[in-house]
Amino acid sequence: MAKFYYYPGWWEGGPTIHAFANLAKFEELPKTYKAALVAGATYANTIMQARYDVQNPPAIKRLVANGTQLRPYPTEVMEACLKATNQLWGEISAKNADFKKAIDTMQAFRNEENLWWQVAEYTFDSFQIRTRPRG
Repeated sequence: MAKFYYYPGWWEGGPTIHAFANLAKFEELPKTYKAALVAGATYANTIMQARYDVQNPPAIKRLVANGTQLRPYPTEVMEACLKATNQLWGEISAKNADFKKAIDTMQAFRNEENLWWQVAEYTFDSFQIRTRPRG
């Protein structure tokens, strides 16, 4: 077992499976094939998230039971990593218009989602954590 477990998981607030396809080729597929691909990708992403959510609580308990110490990454480390990530994304975006479009879209979505999450999910999750039975 590892002596320390640092969290949060490295830049992964939650797992997501990405599926990429050539849009022109995808559009050439029969409607039923398109539906099957979308359904399969949706299922894979959903079941993976469910397994992640089910398997991680007992895994963290096993780590702690075997002596692993939980430690949050220091704020300075998180901020430095975020700065380096944004710097790298900026460099790649300057050379790759498709990457820039994808990152800009993702960041805009994340900013909007975080606004909602802060109002609804974070408040509810914080309440649930504060009031959960201890035992």
